[in-house]
Amino acid sequence: MKEYLKNPNFYYAIIPLSAALWVVFAWGVSLPAAGNSWDRKQKQYKDSQGWITQILELAPQRLEYQTQKGASRQFDYATAVEQFAKICKIPPSDYSLQAGRETKRGGRKTKSANVKIEPVDVERFAQFLSNMLFQWPDLQCEQLKLTKQKGGPDVWKADIKFTYYY
Repeated sequence: MKEYLKNPNFYYAIIPLSAALWVVFAWGVSLPAAGNSWDRKQKQYKDSQGWITQILELAPQRLEYQTQKGASRQFDYATAVEQFAKICKIPPSDYSLQAGRETKRGGRKTKSANVKIEPVDVERFAQFLSNMLFQWPDLQCEQLKLTKQKGGPDVWKADIKFTYYY
């Protein structure tokens, strides 16, 4: 073993030196990074307040979603899928829907459905999925499978299993 590792004076020098390096790192790198992160988070907060105000002006009924009794029971897979497929410019011939029966899971009523979209590009699919899940908070995507298809660089087949909780 090296002789300098056995010498206690080596450790008397290394420990204060490493502590000093840690202080310099914290003061020179970590502290400015934390300050920048704090500034970014404050800016995000201020921006989000504007978005929240705008959403409340455009769709105030979202505030009363939980208080509306029976409103969530108006959900229908066929209507929802058709509505958002039309918004995302997915033609009816490119998707299929198979809705299941209403069952009980975890003390709540549920209804599942499988949606297949073929062919679809990633942008339209992501828009479709995010719009569906945003509009219906009790709707969950249980499974999602994207399969690359031949015929282009952005041609996919999407298999989605949704579950709606009443």
